[in-house]
Amino acid sequence: MQPSSVPINVVAANDVRSSRSRVVCLSNVHTSDYEELRREPVHPVLSTAKRRDLFNCLAQATGRDLLILSSPPKATTRRSARWLPEVATTFGGHRQLFCANLDAPKIRVPASWLFYAAHVLKHSRSGDLVVIDNYEFIYIVAALLLKVCRKVTFVLDYEDGKHLVDRGWPRVLSSIAEFLGRRIIRAAMVAHPALANRLPGGVLSEVVPGFVVPLQRPGGISRNGPKRFLYSGSLDRARGVDLMLEALALLPTSGWSLDVTGAGPLEAEWRRAAEDPRWEGRVRYHGRVTDEEARAITVACDIGLNCQRDSDPISSATFPSKIFSYLSAGLFVISSRASSVPEICGSACLYYDEEHPGSLAAVMTQAISSFQDLGKRCDVDAATNSYSVERTTARLRDLLCPILMNDAGRQAPA
Repeated sequence: MQPSSVPINVVAANDVRSSRSRVVCLSNVHTSDYEELRREPVHPVLSTAKRRDLFNCLAQATGRDLLILSSPPKATTRRSARWLPEVATTFGGHRQLFCANLDAPKIRVPASWLFYAAHVLKHSRSGDLVVIDNYEFIYIVAALLLKVCRKVTFVLDYEDGKHLVDRGWPRVLSSIAEFLGRRIIRAAMVAHPALANRLPGGVLSEVVPGFVVPLQRPGGISRNGPKRFLYSGSLDRARGVDLMLEALALLPTSGWSLDVTGAGPLEAEWRRAAEDPRWEGRVRYHGRVTDEEARAITVACDIGLNCQRDSDPISSATFPSKIFSYLSAGLFVISSRASSVPEICGSACLYYDEEHPGSLAAVMTQAISSFQDLGKRCDVDAATNSYSVERTTARLRDLLCPILMNDAGRQAPA
């Protein structure tokens, strides 16, 4: 979908004329549409598929229009100062408004707090359901200003507890944001069951780790021949990507290939692996890809890999949503047991038990040699039924509608 060219002042005028309550999402999500509008490379967001489905669920569950309010992401290469004007685009069919910011060294972050808070106040109105994307400091600053000036209901989209594993100032700011944000949220959608334990007493929650939205596999793609494995996501040790590298040497000499997409600290290692004569033609590193390219690569594969380390603290604070992307594309999934994957996905996945390349390679080898039997071993339908858009919409409706009705009654004039 192409970016909108609607001027921000017209959008604001339309907001003022309408009195209908909406769902307002405070989120940094963006797609390649925004990047084309920005005309410079920016830091990617890897959970766009989940956010798209979640936003659609929220709109359907509440029967409201949905608006996304965002702050412009940091450029990946530019270091000189640049004024970024307000822009309007779309995400998943919903309006998205990016605030202005003075993107200059040393002042970009504090400037974004001020510009974004004013942006949220400008485009929100009393009666809105405001969804906060994690305990991010920028969103909590805006939410606290909104609480003073508007009568709204705050819900937390608790995607991860990354401040539990961050270091330095990011950890300090996120911890402050959690301390302040706990006081205003009425409900939460948590990606990991353990995150519900960090919520204030009395705050209702629903586990929303991801969505299984079946994709149509092209008719020309066959499951015959070498089995194509896929890893898509962050390339770092927390996600066990180094275990994948070490497991390559333990796999059979034929009958498989591996596609890797994503970015991170281990990019150089995967580039070297793709050029290694031992894996020539079998290991393909695609780097960072567009949504359309990612979809085409995914549906062409057979088995998705999730190697997240149970020993890494991040595994107690987030859920690997890539698993749902794999299942949506009709892939079988091999996963570690980190991040409560067995509790959430059950027998939909194949699991390896030890945080060791040999354990991973053994399960991959079994999948290669007995691929035709995987359908009997993996109960994919159970995960599809539990985490469909329709089933999740129903759960969110049960969570949110009583809160919205109660708040509407309290906010109504006597």
